Amino acid sequence: MKINLNIGAGPLILILVAITCLVPAAGAVAAGEGPLTIDSRHVYEGMAKSYAEGYLPGVSGGTATVILPLLSDSVTGPLTVSVNLGDPSLSPFVYRNYEKMFTKESCPFDGGSNEYYPVQFSLELTKNRINGCYPVTFTVRGTDTGGGETFAQDFTLYVNISDGAAPPGSEPAPPSGPEPAPEPASQPKLMVVSYALQGGQLAAGEKASLTVTVRNTSSRQQVKNIKLSFADESGEIWPEGTGATYCAQIGAGGAYTWKFAVNALTTAQSRPHPALITMEYEDGMGQPYSTSDRIILQLRQPVRLEYEEPSLPPRVTQGDTVPFSMTLMNLGKSTIYNVLLKFEIPGLAGGGGVLVGTIPPGESQSGATNFRVDSDLPSDVSGTLTLSYEDDYGESYEKEIALATTIEKKIETPPPSGGDKDADSPVPPWIFWASGAVLLLAAAFLGFRWYRARTAAEEDERRL
Repeated sequence: MKINLNIGAGPLILILVAITCLVPAAGAVAAGEGPLTIDSRHVYEGMAKSYAEGYLPGVSGGTATVILPLLSDSVTGPLTVSVNLGDPSLSPFVYRNYEKMFTKESCPFDGGSNEYYPVQFSLELTKNRINGCYPVTFTVRGTDTGGGETFAQDFTLYVNISDGAAPPGSEPAPPSGPEPAPEPASQPKLMVVSYALQGGQLAAGEKASLTVTVRNTSSRQQVKNIKLSFADESGEIWPEGTGATYCAQIGAGGAYTWKFAVNALTTAQSRPHPALITMEYEDGMGQPYSTSDRIILQLRQPVRLEYEEPSLPPRVTQGDTVPFSMTLMNLGKSTIYNVLLKFEIPGLAGGGGVLVGTIPPGESQSGATNFRVDSDLPSDVSGTLTLSYEDDYGESYEKEIALATTIEKKIETPPPSGGDKDADSPVPPWIFWASGAVLLLAAAFLGFRWYRARTAAEEDERRL
């Protein structure tokens, strides 16, 4: 292993640090026997080389990243790993509690998979660090599944610091030109690439299945420890359960499909509802990220337009004008638009179409018109009333209603003649007949008395 460290005539302790870097192992030494071994063959994410090729921890941006892939056939449970950074007076590391717990994961290699413990730490460096090679000891504790006994096993790795101050007494290195700026690390991204709602839409008061597919857009990095959550912005749609799910990892370029049920309030508005899919995850180095994508769920209220059964008078007369009205009631929770009545009834003219317009939820409107009865068609006639309207999404609905009536011929009444006095007289005719009879009786009675008086006078003259 090549060590980039210039040693001058500095203090003896710096010479001891430099000698420590000259360990014959490939970057790490396992102290003592135990059930764990380092995977020296494979290159894991974040590693430039395998341990067999001389892996060294990476140092960039004031942080040293140490990756320690551990293998074991007899250990399957979680491992607790603590870090010993050495003498604080000499160490370039910021001291804190770096203890973590790790579980076994699977990583694909050569068409198969490798079960390993992904031990990894990001160690913060001090600002006044001195260049050199520094040992870091990892103490691993766990339980041997085979024997059921607990164990502790140490692993020592060496971190080469070259971006700090030169050791005291060392000759400054000749200038070699400006150092190239470190290439920024690529951030893996998760995004929603597709979603589908069962039936294409959600009805108010009902539930449906929602399928969301999330893809890792990085072609080189995997993401892990992923939490997905759903939230509707209006609060009128909610998921069954907690509305969240967990995924251990998504490989580079891979995808994960989440399927769950959503419910809608019976009073939910009939319109497109935006919702958020929030994705929280970590990259291969344990760096946390969070992002959200918006999806649109179509929600509809059922249309409930009721009406009083319309009808025409059973009989109409030629040439008359017949009024017609119809009451429409919106019993649903969404607005109904462009309500139109269209008439097609032979023999009844002038109906045409009546635009009732918009009917808000819980309200009623009336449509009224007048029909002119045809004067040339006395018969039974029938036709249709077509009721049409639209919902919030502009979808049209239509219903036909049958109407029928009988057209009767109009009977013309002749005007009264001049000699018919009785027809125009306000006094009933029998009064005139009765008066005439009384006058005749009175005339007969007077005539009879006159006749008797005359006869009596003639008899008196003959006696004389």
